[in-house]
Amino acid sequence: MLIKDRDAKQGAVEQLRDLLSLNLSPRKRFLIERELKNLSPGQDGGKNAAHFINFYCADSRNWAVIHDLKIDHNGLATHIDHLLINQFLDIYLFESKNYTYSLKITGDGEFLVFDGRQYQSVESPLDENEKRIQVLRKVLIENKIIPKRMGIPFRPLIKPFVLVSPRSNVLRPPATIYDTSSVIRADFLIKKFLEQVERIKRLYLKLKRLPKAIKSDTLADVAGKLASMNKPSRIDYQRQFCPDDCEETLDMRGSEKGPTLYCDYAI
Repeated sequence: MLIKDRDAKQGAVEQLRDLLSLNLSPRKRFLIERELKNLSPGQDGGKNAAHFINFYCADSRNWAVIHDLKIDHNGLATHIDHLLINQFLDIYLFESKNYTYSLKITGDGEFLVFDGRQYQSVESPLDENEKRIQVLRKVLIENKIIPKRMGIPFRPLIKPFVLVSPRSNVLRPPATIYDTSSVIRADFLIKKFLEQVERIKRLYLKLKRLPKAIKSDTLADVAGKLASMNKPSRIDYQRQFCPDDCEETLDMRGSEKGPTLYCDYAI
């Protein structure tokens, strides 16, 4: 069941396109273009992670789907791209990265993305997911979102994953050196991963014969309470990508389109 769909991205896309009109260093331009691809992956003919998740789970009573969950709670803030919650209150957290180019993960956990000329170091989505889990657990506990059974709250299992483009080429170290099994392709999510999860749960119920699952209405209530914690916010990409000396001025020839950003030197 779809509890919360993706937020509208048009405003963010326009911000990023304005920034691309500046005189940028190759790295800064790459980072902005990468963010733009994350927001509008369909432009290159690909299908985003939300498409695959909704295709499989949006109409299912066994799964609750939340996209673009922005949490700001007691000084802790995070943005979760996709959450899937099943009737066992297992929570699958997905960070979506539309890497349509080569992604290299080193043995010490560094993430490198090929920009067409060379590999660029980017923040580790695995480390980011660990921070998201910490915030999510606090929100679930402090707001008493998780139901109780016989007076004892469920302890949800939160599993983080990173979704990459179906066309992305991922170069990984051996699993014995650095485990990257949580980095999966978006199309793999629907073809294998979720179906495998369902099979394991059915087998578990058959063997244990224990009433572990919650009702669909309870699942919807839990997911709804979590989605109600969403606090929409507008990302200031100018502040994120542009130095302080960049000034925002109005282009008088196209003032109806809003501010145009200028910078007279390379970042």
